[in-house]
Amino acid sequence: MKAVVYEGVAKVAIREAAKPQVKDGSVVIRVHSCAICGTDVKAYTIGIASIKPPVTLGHEFTGSVHEAGKNVKGFSLGDRVTLATTLPCGNCRMCEKGLFNLCTDKLPVGTFIDGAFAEYVEVPERGIVHGNLIKVPEMLSDDEGALSEPLGCVINSQNIVQVGFPDTVAVIGAGPLGLLQAETAKARGALKTVLVQRSKRRFETARGFKIDHVVCSEETDPYEAVMELTGGNGADVVINAAPSLEAAALAFRIVAKSGRVSLFASMPKDDPSLSVDLNRIHYNQVAVYGASDSTARNHRDAVRLLSSGAISTGRLITHTLPLDDFFRGIDLIKKREALKVVIRP
Repeated sequence: MKAVVYEGVAKVAIREAAKPQVKDGSVVIRVHSCAICGTDVKAYTIGIASIKPPVTLGHEFTGSVHEAGKNVKGFSLGDRVTLATTLPCGNCRMCEKGLFNLCTDKLPVGTFIDGAFAEYVEVPERGIVHGNLIKVPEMLSDDEGALSEPLGCVINSQNIVQVGFPDTVAVIGAGPLGLLQAETAKARGALKTVLVQRSKRRFETARGFKIDHVVCSEETDPYEAVMELTGGNGADVVINAAPSLEAAALAFRIVAKSGRVSLFASMPKDDPSLSVDLNRIHYNQVAVYGASDSTARNHRDAVRLLSSGAISTGRLITHTLPLDDFFRGIDLIKKREALKVVIRP
């Protein structure tokens, strides 16, 4: 079978790979759709030191059960499924606390073990016994089901900062995850959503989504815009979905008294430090949270939210391509001509 294989730092190739073999406790999935993630773009462009090559990339996927081991219960051949792709050990301190995304012995699909930019992918036993393998309802297409993985990460972050009514939620960054953040906040009952985006192209794209206010910081001072929209109070919740220190700094400027800041986007590893006015956090009682990855429970919630129609999947998925066009998909994302690109192996 063909697969997109990470062979070393910034070295990715489409090549023949062995079809995975089912084991007594595992299943083999025939991949229908797998979306390109920022992690895949980073692996291709600059490499990721933590990936252990060679490994097949891809972790945002939907497929069907092709083979099931004799010990597997609850799944039948042909079942359409998706996967919460950080597979926990179930035994470490983090797992005992229910923080399976922070497992100290986790197996991330598509970076540590083979992923889904291939015709078939194996889900190991731990992915089944810990509930990571999730059935996809009929009302969701294969492409839509692939969005449940990034949406699960969004839900994890919004659970942590407790987004809901009557919050005003400001999201910084109108990439795919920023758009998911803004629409998810509205679906959770936020009274007002504000999306701040720097580039005019992404600003125009974002205006087609279910977001109350979209601010282009190339044309408008984002601080002044948010203050005007909130009566000078600032946003109750600010979610930074842009991987830049400038965006993170803005989050602390526009958050309201007694507000919450979610540092959802990672920062460049060579320069992740930010100077912050700690007195402003102290006197205004601002809470600051990190958020990384998702759990199987977040992923199941994502499937339900997608099924509700609250997320603009048709606008978010801008391109669908065959596996041989994987590198074209990467290029479309790098040029910002695409939001989510879905590969159909």
